[in-house]
Amino acid sequence: MDKRTIIITCEHAGNYIPKDYHFLFSNQEDVLETHRGWDPGALIIAKYLARQLDAPLFYQKISRLLLETNRSLHNSELFSVYVQMLGGGVKQYLLDKYYHPYRNTVEDKIKKEVDMGHTVLHISMHTFTPVLNGVVRTVDVGILFDERSCTETAFSKEWKSRLDDQLKDFTVMLNVPYNGADDGFTTYLRTRFPEQKYLGIEVEVNQRYVNTPELKHIKEALLMGLSEATYTKV
Repeated sequence: MDKRTIIITCEHAGNYIPKDYHFLFSNQEDVLETHRGWDPGALIIAKYLARQLDAPLFYQKISRLLLETNRSLHNSELFSVYVQMLGGGVKQYLLDKYYHPYRNTVEDKIKKEVDMGHTVLHISMHTFTPVLNGVVRTVDVGILFDERSCTETAFSKEWKSRLDDQLKDFTVMLNVPYNGADDGFTTYLRTRFPEQKYLGIEVEVNQRYVNTPELKHIKEALLMGLSEATYTKV
């Protein structure tokens, strides 16, 4: 396996709403605490991996209900129903203030590494709700990637094999509960860098394990799988 630089990102790290936009959620503040507002537990895992791997970490703490950093500019989910009332000028301000600085910083970091001749393994950390629209999701850990990429496919299958060995009582699946080729930050970044130089892998962990002893086991298994991959420290 080629040497790789690992970077960790977390696009739904928090549910923070700047005070100027509190009015958008008046009497509906509870929605910010749900999976619609953020990915509970994702930043905890991301910080753990970054610390143990000595890898750079980038995260967005603005709630996805104010601005969806993990969606492209053309995506209808970029601004939630709570934000649709805002004028175009205010939405552009939010993009300039929070969206572009975050994404540009990550992209610039990847470009720097690629320009130095490194291959970048980008781990985008997420969690998902155990029940969606009344349907119970049975997967515990999902590894999301683009099946059209030979490098991402090979890496993801290998990582899943390691996780299966470490998480025998858990269900680990590929491209579940979402497809890694759907619109997202990694999907965009794949268009910016050669396939052999950039691997964008999203990790999804079931939120049922947040604040439980099992989460420690999952974190350690994810780390062990990544630690076995050779990478260059930043």
